[in-house]
Amino acid sequence: MSNPAFTAKPVVLTVGIKDFTFTPSVMDANNYINELKPDSKVVPAYNYLTRSVDPKQKDELKELLNTVPGLTMELYQVVSENAKGGITITLKN
Repeated sequence: MSNPAFTAKPVVLTVGIKDFTFTPSVMDANNYINELKPDSKVVPAYNYLTRSVDPKQKDELKELLNTVPGLTMELYQVVSENAKGGITITLKN
């Protein structure tokens, strides 16, 4: 594939009244998986988000993630799903 769908375009989410722009890379996704441990799920998601957000928005995002319970995992799910560019997997028997 000459133009990979993953992160073909930034993922822009509105959190409250603020738009945040994320551009996760394949490396960000791989690092997330490599950092997962049985007793650590939130820290890898937090790292994924703070690595992939527009650097100018990083401090504001960190403040939200550190003060709103459950936001880290919810944002991670939405960003990672949308970063795939709509690719779907279908099982054919």
